Amino acid sequence: MPTLQKLDYSEPVAVIGDVHGDVERLRALLRLVGSRPVLFTGDLCDRGPDSRGVVEEMIRRRAKGVRGNHESWLLALLDGRFDSFALHPVMGGAATLASYGIEGRTPGIIEGQRGKIPATHAEFLRSLPVAIDLKVLGEPYWIVHAGVSPGVSLPPGIALADIVPFLAHNKPDVLLWTGNPPETALPVDRPVIMGHMTQPRPVDLGHCIAIDTGAATCSPFALTALLLPERRFLTV
Repeated sequence: MPTLQKLDYSEPVAVIGDVHGDVERLRALLRLVGSRPVLFTGDLCDRGPDSRGVVEEMIRRRAKGVRGNHESWLLALLDGRFDSFALHPVMGGAATLASYGIEGRTPGIIEGQRGKIPATHAEFLRSLPVAIDLKVLGEPYWIVHAGVSPGVSLPPGIALADIVPFLAHNKPDVLLWTGNPPETALPVDRPVIMGHMTQPRPVDLGHCIAIDTGAATCSPFALTALLLPERRFLTV
């Protein structure tokens, strides 16, 4: 599993929140974003009608992003370790399987069809790191799917700048799965851009910027991009 990727941009970028298979809203947002490089906070798949189309759009745009907990189960399927919890309504994995033409309800039958996922999609998903060390026109940020939990156990005396790298390398599930509201996120050395926790609107709290606004998940169903370096939101 890739843990940490460094990206340094000398131009404005857009960071897109959790898409969850909502390809039409993604396409509308990409039109507004224009030619900026695109990054994302994870959870491209599940719940919405076209996870395959979302992955295809991100590949076409040469987008960079982090993996979310929903990518984790899809990667487990690709490795022949399908977790049937993905079919629970709260996960919404059945919609992702349907978008790839995968049928059935049992792990063995589903695993036998994992070849229906295109090799380009598998390669893209496997390339997603747990965290991105991002600079945009000299301004630093972290991108991690679930933010930084305030209750995580850390080595004594760890520097603020080392917290996200330590977690990415040693406790990646904290950055993928922990359900902490953005206002409780642990402050580190720079703003953390996160998804995972659905908000009625995007929020910029200074130390934490939360941009999961419920695409294909929670009414009124919205998808948000954070424009950097302006720290301005676009929502569709």
